[in-house]
Amino acid sequence: MFSKKKTTVDLVIPVYNEAGVVEQTHARISAALDSLPYDFHFIYVNDGSRDGTADSLSALAARDPRVIPLSLSRNFGHQAALTAGLDASTADVVITMDGDGQHPPEMIPEMLHLIGQGYDIVQTQRMDEAQPASFKKWTSGLFYRLINLVSGTQVLPGAADFRALTRPAVDALKSMPEYHRFLRGMVSWIGFATVILPYQPADRIS
Repeated sequence: MFSKKKTTVDLVIPVYNEAGVVEQTHARISAALDSLPYDFHFIYVNDGSRDGTADSLSALAARDPRVIPLSLSRNFGHQAALTAGLDASTADVVITMDGDGQHPPEMIPEMLHLIGQGYDIVQTQRMDEAQPASFKKWTSGLFYRLINLVSGTQVLPGAADFRALTRPAVDALKSMPEYHRFLRGMVSWIGFATVILPYQPADRIS
C-alpha cells in the first residue's frame, strides 16, 4: 500500500484531566515510534479538562513540534473528542488511542505493518479473560449482545478505540452524519477490509 513517499501517520489521543500523566504517555509513545520510518504527528484532544492538562500539552508542543494540541470548550465526552481529532487529521493513516496508558503503543509497529499489507482497519480487541469475572465484565458482554441484536451490525466484544485506519476509512467515518456517535459500531458498519489484533490492557498510569 505504502508508496516511496514517506507515509504520514496521525495519532489521535483524547485526554481529560491528565496533567502529569500526558507527559508520561507521550514519552512512552515516542520511545515506541521514534525508530520507525514514518512522519508522525500527535493530535492530543483536551476534552474540557479542569486541571493543568492544557498547560501540559502546551509545554509538550513547545518541546516536540509534532504535537498538535486541540482544546474543546467543555467536556463533550470520549467519542466526541475522538471525532474532533479525526476531523483534524490529514495523514495517510490515523491511529486512535487513549492517553491513560492502557493502550500499549508498542503494538503500533505491528498495526502499521498490517496496514501496509492492505488492510484499511486494524481493530484491537481487549483480551482480559484471564482476569476474574466481574459485574462490569458481565454488563459489558450484555451491552454487546444487545447492540448487535438491535443494530444489525456486529460489534466485536472487547473492541477498543485503539485502532488504525487508512485515509479512505477515515473519510468514510467523517462522511457519516450521526450526531451521537458510537465509533466502534460505525467502524464495523463501513465495511472496509479489517483485521483483528488482540492485546492485553496495561495498568492506567494514574
